[in-house]
Amino acid sequence: MTENLDLLTRDDFQALAQSSRALTKELSLEILLNTILDTAGKLTNSPETSIILRNERQPTLYFAAATGEEAEWVLSSFGLHSDQQVPIDGSKAGEVYKSGISMVENIVKDHFGGVDDETNKITKSMVCVPLVVGDSRLGVMQVLNKIDGDYSERDRIILEYFADQASVAIRNARLVESLLAHSGLYGSSRQTDKLIARMNELEQEAHSETLSVLFADMRGFTQLCQSLLDPGIVQERLSEFITILSHAVLDHDGIVNKVLGDGVMALFQGKDCSERAVKCSFYMVREFELMKGRWNEESNQQLDFLDLGVGIVTDQVILGGIGSGDMRDYTAIGTAVNLSAAFESNARNGKRILCDQVTYRNAKDIIVAADDAVDFLLQKPGQDVGVKYKCYNIRELDSDKSVSVFLSHSHEDSHFIEKKLLEPLKKRGIRTWYSTADIPKGALWTAEIRKAISESNWMAVIVSRNSAQSKWVRREIDLGVASGHLDNRIIPIIIDDTSPGDVNDYLAAMQAIDLPSSPDAEKILADRFSKLDPT
Repeated sequence: MTENLDLLTRDDFQALAQSSRALTKELSLEILLNTILDTAGKLTNSPETSIILRNERQPTLYFAAATGEEAEWVLSSFGLHSDQQVPIDGSKAGEVYKSGISMVENIVKDHFGGVDDETNKITKSMVCVPLVVGDSRLGVMQVLNKIDGDYSERDRIILEYFADQASVAIRNARLVESLLAHSGLYGSSRQTDKLIARMNELEQEAHSETLSVLFADMRGFTQLCQSLLDPGIVQERLSEFITILSHAVLDHDGIVNKVLGDGVMALFQGKDCSERAVKCSFYMVREFELMKGRWNEESNQQLDFLDLGVGIVTDQVILGGIGSGDMRDYTAIGTAVNLSAAFESNARNGKRILCDQVTYRNAKDIIVAADDAVDFLLQKPGQDVGVKYKCYNIRELDSDKSVSVFLSHSHEDSHFIEKKLLEPLKKRGIRTWYSTADIPKGALWTAEIRKAISESNWMAVIVSRNSAQSKWVRREIDLGVASGHLDNRIIPIIIDDTSPGDVNDYLAAMQAIDLPSSPDAEKILADRFSKLDPT
């Protein structure tokens, strides 16, 4: 780093001092990354910023956070779990990552085409600086297309100093997340503060709390291992399965307390813990079926023997740290844990989701189909006497039967949608998922989109000149098609003279509804959506 501090003003130093205080306070990695980019944009007057980190599982880089008009599309297409990644060789970010030397270009040549080609936007100018802590290279931070002229030496210097602060903050947030996960407290990034409070309880006395305990486990995994033979493929399959279960728990604000071979134990806290646990279980089942379908396509052997079993119990448990010295694990102890594990073990032969009476009662408003309660005897091995509990097999939720429409649109058309679609459909009892209103503050956008698509039974695509230019709309349609459960349930809604095929090739052959030319379009839409059988 060049120590040319004369180029920095007093205001610059004050801004760096303030940013340092702000970064040290934030331990949620997701929120931290967005805070870093907000500051980087202000320091350099840049409308587009990004943090690109090293993928620890393969020799590539991925977008961990971004700002700007195409930010959400970039994160979806080049994020950690995307099929595409940024190559270390052949990209500006990779060059800075490898060399550890910052780059300032006001006429950008040979920029990585993956992003520019897809967004149809040219990167005119950029500053890219390394993110390094000691000998550890984390990735790079870059700012693009300065608003008021060229990037200067001052921009490079202030961004390098800020990158030093950001690197330490990112390293610390990662350590905290890792520590939480290894302490039995793996939760979503927006739960970090709550999880840290829980971790502080490790050294305190245990306490009682009423919550929902969920166990989920794969049926037939041993048989699958015997047929696969290749340890690498076994590891890959198991990792994909555990990832699906873990994401389901996190998406429903639960905590993954333990990974148990080919299953997980999760905790759901709060007043609506039972409902969230039940919704999570159905989400798990749906994602499991999609995963098994992919595995079937890649295998000669039919995998009908694979299944998923879930057990849920809501009751009082003892929470606290178990262990001694430096080896302590946050966990729950009590009958609820043993009973939910027993339910999970018995969730087979067509019964996938078993729950106790309290969970059933608390979640009754969202349950539309369940078998009559049966007596379930819980007894320890070797005991002649056990305790009876009521056990319910939940078969269907209200969200599976009611109409829910995912609205895919360009944000430029928001006013039209709110006036012409949202209210009319709402009056007819049609539930809609609309990104502007339904993504919680601080939530990961791409995760919420995937979740919403999986929980919707229709997708309406707004066809307009704006959506034809939106990579994000195209991405949402691709996700809807890939989900499998929206076959023949994607409806193009034309609001100008744009052809559906201009938005996405998949829409070209589909019957569309021309909203401006149909006086009864709202009724037609409501009638169409109300038919769960799309034919």
